[in-house]
Amino acid sequence: MTITEQLDKLFDIWVRRFPKYKDTFVADGIIDEEVFIRQNLKVLFIAKEPNDPEQEGGDFRTWWREEVKYSFSHRICEWAYGLLNHFPPIEKLPYENDQRICIMRSIAFMNLKKNGGGANADHDTIQSVVETEREFILEEISIIKPNLIIGCVGHTRIWDILFPGIKFLKSGFDIKVARFSSYKFIDFYHPSYRVPRAMSYCLLGRVFDSIVFKKL
Repeated sequence: MTITEQLDKLFDIWVRRFPKYKDTFVADGIIDEEVFIRQNLKVLFIAKEPNDPEQEGGDFRTWWREEVKYSFSHRICEWAYGLLNHFPPIEKLPYENDQRICIMRSIAFMNLKKNGGGANADHDTIQSVVETEREFILEEISIIKPNLIIGCVGHTRIWDILFPGIKFLKSGFDIKVARFSSYKFIDFYHPSYRVPRAMSYCLLGRVFDSIVFKKL
C-alpha cells in the first residue's frame, strides 16, 4: 500500500468517526508521493484549518498539483523552496505557476481541523479538535514520516497537547525550535501572517541555519 493509499484509508476512517466531516472533509498530506520520497529533507507544514466558510470539502493534494494561488499557498511555496534549496535570495525564487507546482510537489501539508473555517481560526475550536482527534492527527504525521515539521499555528498550547513532553529551545530569533521523536520542529508563523514576505522568508532561513537548530 502506498503512502497516499494509507492516508486515504485513514481519512475514510476519520470521516466515519466524526460525522461532522461528512461532505466537508478537506484531505491533505503528501502532495506528490514520488517526488516527496526522493527528498533528503522531508518537510511537513502543519496549519490550523482550511479557509473555507462554505465547508465544501476537497483535497489540497489535487489543488496544489494543478495551481498555486492565494497568498497562503504562495508563502508555503516560498518557504518550502528556501528549505529545500539553502535559502537563495528571495529575488531568485521561481514565479511561474508550473515552477511553483513543482515546488509544492516536494512537500507535505496538513491542517489540524479538516473542514473549513473563516479567515481567523478560533483557538478554542482548534484546541478542542486537537484534543478529540489527536490520535488521527498523530497517525497522519506518522504515515507521512517527516524529518522536519514547520508548525504554522501560532498557539504553543496546541503542540503541548499534541506532543506531550516536547521541549522548545530558543533559536536566537524569537522563534522556538525542538526535537521530538524522529523529527525537528520549528514553531513558526502562519503563512497568512501580515509581514513582508521577504521578512518571513529570511527569518525562517536564519532559524533553519541557527546553531541551536543544527545541534538538535
